[in-house]
Amino acid sequence: MKLDCFPFPSAGKPLALRVVGWLLIVVSLLLKSGIAFLAGVVLVIASTGRDVVIDGGLVLRYVLFKVRVSDVDEILRLSELERGKLVKWATPLILEPFFLVLSLLILLKRGAEASILLPALLYCIAMYSEMLIFPLKVLKERLGLSVLVPLLVSLPFVLVNREALPAMPFVWGTGTLSLMNMLLRDGVVIRTKGMSYLLLCGDSRRLMGVLANVPKDN
Repeated sequence: MKLDCFPFPSAGKPLALRVVGWLLIVVSLLLKSGIAFLAGVVLVIASTGRDVVIDGGLVLRYVLFKVRVSDVDEILRLSELERGKLVKWATPLILEPFFLVLSLLILLKRGAEASILLPALLYCIAMYSEMLIFPLKVLKERLGLSVLVPLLVSLPFVLVNREALPAMPFVWGTGTLSLMNMLLRDGVVIRTKGMSYLLLCGDSRRLMGVLANVPKDN
């Protein structure tokens, strides 16, 4: 049975591949290596989650492999966590902006105009800061404002320096889609004895009901 969920690369092999992929991208910027950049992109794509199915147990499927989750000890809904608790369970959400900001800083170090990269940097910082500062349930209740705030933070710097404008529609578009995907879905952490897995689901309560009826592995 296929569930309306997809997994984040939050533990084990998926997380390792994602980290190595981003490290290769960062190295490619330092060394100006197209091969390292391509290898990094391939690993990042390979670690991307596809879907979640029930097949004799909970199975998280990624682009190139799958992870079977057994003996679920606890299920947490991120939207119900209090302020500050999100950081503990949603570390994978910090991974992407960390490496993105690091990449932008490397480009600055290599001579790129700060005024061109600054709007993108501020947009990313604003978007992920609000996700870490406020409980997700607050951001969900104020979806329009949550989407607009990062855009409004970066917009003045784009208006001041029009050279940054060609790249910003891509940054705004991908950022808005990512943020809305997070806020329009339910974040769920599946905890086992040794791992924690982060999922995004259309209906987390249905997932919890399904898992309650899945027999545990012997």
